[in-house]
Amino acid sequence: MLEKYNRFRIIGIISKPHGIHGEVILNLITDYPYSIVKGTILYTNNEEITSLEVESIRSIDVNIRKSAIIKFKNIENKEEAQKIKGLSLFRSKDQSPKLGELEYWVDDLIGCKVYNQENCYIGTVKEIYKNLANDNLLIKKDKNSIEIEGINEKEFFIPLIEEYISEIDINQKKIILKKNQEYL
Repeated sequence: MLEKYNRFRIIGIISKPHGIHGEVILNLITDYPYSIVKGTILYTNNEEITSLEVESIRSIDVNIRKSAIIKFKNIENKEEAQKIKGLSLFRSKDQSPKLGELEYWVDDLIGCKVYNQENCYIGTVKEIYKNLANDNLLIKKDKNSIEIEGINEKEFFIPLIEEYISEIDINQKKIILKKNQEYL
């Protein structure tokens, strides 16, 4: 089932209807909301409604609410909008904006194996948390993880900044840390 979604990137989740004309509030997950424009085809996690075409998008708030008001083609009233409430929306990977050097998609980082400079396995990236200063990788240790002095928990954070990360190889799903474990 998950293999079906490997060709897509999640961009948001429909929160609830907005008004009576079929608009909905979309909780944004993407860092590129301005790339969602009229005519964009978004795909869903629903068997009955597999895709939706953007008719209009407005009130994009990337700072506080991380949401937008969006109208889809053929969703004409509040009742129809209610039927798509809670759907996750995806964009095909080939329609995603191109990233700059040293920029990565969150879903490409999740699942990466993390190693220290000596190539000892530390854990797997479970999640990315966005903070004002920088993003943080949530690393989950498992039975193959090396012991790290001072970290007794199964999960811990590593800042996603150049000071801590030596290399990211998305094709190999591998991240090599720059700092020694004692600095984590």
